Amino acid sequence: MTRPDRFLRQVFRHIGRDKRISLGSFLVLAIVLVLIDLFWIATININHHYDRILQTVRMEVFLSNDIPDSVMPVIENALLSFDGVDTVGYISKDDAARILETDLGPGILGELDINPLPRSFIIHFDRTLDLAALDQFNDQINRLDGVIAVEYGRPWIEKMENAGQLLRRVGLAVGGLILFIVLLTMANTNRLTARSKSREFFQLKLLGAGPSYLIYPFLTEGFLSGFIAAAFGWIFILYAVDYVTFSQFVLLLPTLEQLGIYVIAAGLTGMIGAWLGIRRFLVS
Repeated sequence: MTRPDRFLRQVFRHIGRDKRISLGSFLVLAIVLVLIDLFWIATININHHYDRILQTVRMEVFLSNDIPDSVMPVIENALLSFDGVDTVGYISKDDAARILETDLGPGILGELDINPLPRSFIIHFDRTLDLAALDQFNDQINRLDGVIAVEYGRPWIEKMENAGQLLRRVGLAVGGLILFIVLLTMANTNRLTARSKSREFFQLKLLGAGPSYLIYPFLTEGFLSGFIAAAFGWIFILYAVDYVTFSQFVLLLPTLEQLGIYVIAAGLTGMIGAWLGIRRFLVS
């Protein structure tokens, strides 16, 4: 019989001796990892929504009524000279009035003798800019003569960015907590198993049993528990997603490559937890 065959038989025999403990550990891991899966999906979709908002951001530059129309081409060329600006569109006072009537209804300015609306330029960008870059553009544009205000939805973008930062901080905290729970679960599971076999451990060590016989079954069980729990969790989620539809957006999921890295990392985390639970019995 080949050595790998003996190793596999030893591992499955080890798992079979304490089925209840192994099953309980596996279920705890599966539940915990499903929670982190759901949080991961939420993070991906929130970040995607934030990126889409930034992609549609445009700046409207309002101009003073004191500057003549002949200066408009000069201001337009100045705006086009900024790095990142794709196109610049001019909105006259009459255009602004038509837009306002389209939004609020015809005749909204009918009782006024003059059109009080300012002229403006609409700036579209050739790339996605975050809030810091938009603020920098705002400062540069406000230095131009004749500019009285710049509007780009900053309060809404700031709220989205703050929510994203908060989500990342929560993600780090939740990830650390889940890592601790996985390590603790595997450590306690293997500590209980090893304690029940402490006399057998001592006898085997006296007979010259090496690490491959004593610790490898525990490490293998820890890896398989984390790996299979993570894989089963995503199989369950992918199955459930097929029966859930959202009318407002398309639900985004991690790529297969990311899932592969994730389940391997979960297995390695389970293996580390197993080693933490068994190491004391190897030196005693």
